[in-house]
Amino acid sequence: MKPARPKRTRLRASGKTLKRKRPELSPEDRTALEGRLGYTFKTVEWLHRALTHPSLIDNYDGDAQFSNQRLEFLGDRVLGLIMAEMLIAKFPSEREGYLTRLFHQLVSGEACAEVGEAIGLRPFIFLDASMENNKRGSYDKSVADAIEAIVAAIYRDGGLEAARTFISRHWMMELVDRELSQQNPKTRLSDWCGANRAPYATYDIIERSGPDHEPVFLVQAKVEGHGQATDKGRSRQEAEMAAADRLLKDLIRNAG
Repeated sequence: MKPARPKRTRLRASGKTLKRKRPELSPEDRTALEGRLGYTFKTVEWLHRALTHPSLIDNYDGDAQFSNQRLEFLGDRVLGLIMAEMLIAKFPSEREGYLTRLFHQLVSGEACAEVGEAIGLRPFIFLDASMENNKRGSYDKSVADAIEAIVAAIYRDGGLEAARTFISRHWMMELVDRELSQQNPKTRLSDWCGANRAPYATYDIIERSGPDHEPVFLVQAKVEGHGQATDKGRSRQEAEMAAADRLLKDLIRNAG
């Protein structure tokens, strides 16, 4: 005897479809989320669709228009275009290679998840209970996908300028952080010295240890009259950058 098909399949075979109310935010939750997003939807259906995880599709007879997958697809392209424009404007003298590295960091799943976490998006996402722990590596994929979908939802609801305003607002700190991480710590320390009218940093090898094929350098970075710091590296250059980074953090912390 063949096993009985699931109820949903039997209903579809008989020409019937499941009618179930699609998930919606309460008026209070909508107001709270739109405040965090910095955008008020004219057509709230775009927001509801952007928040609906594809794990719920089977609950609504497999309707591909129902979940946020199609919006996520569009949002990825809108985010890419706007981010490329932002990078071109912010770094007019940088070469394509530098811009490409920064671009891929800023539109990655990790970056989108960080933006979503900063907004506090997770509690507003509609998803199946089995997907409550939906992480890919070190980031929450449900949040990352929903952020891309929200970019598209804002684009469909308010146009390209509305999407650009949203991205500029929520990715700006990410942009600053990525920019700093791309720069050589010694360059950043020199910039700090110049901005604070301090002597430029000097670097001295304090110790060289380990075998010739695997040396370890201990280097001291010093800004006369302001401070010093030491750190290690597998080469002199690596140790100097580590010491510069440590000293710069100390200088910024002490200035605050």
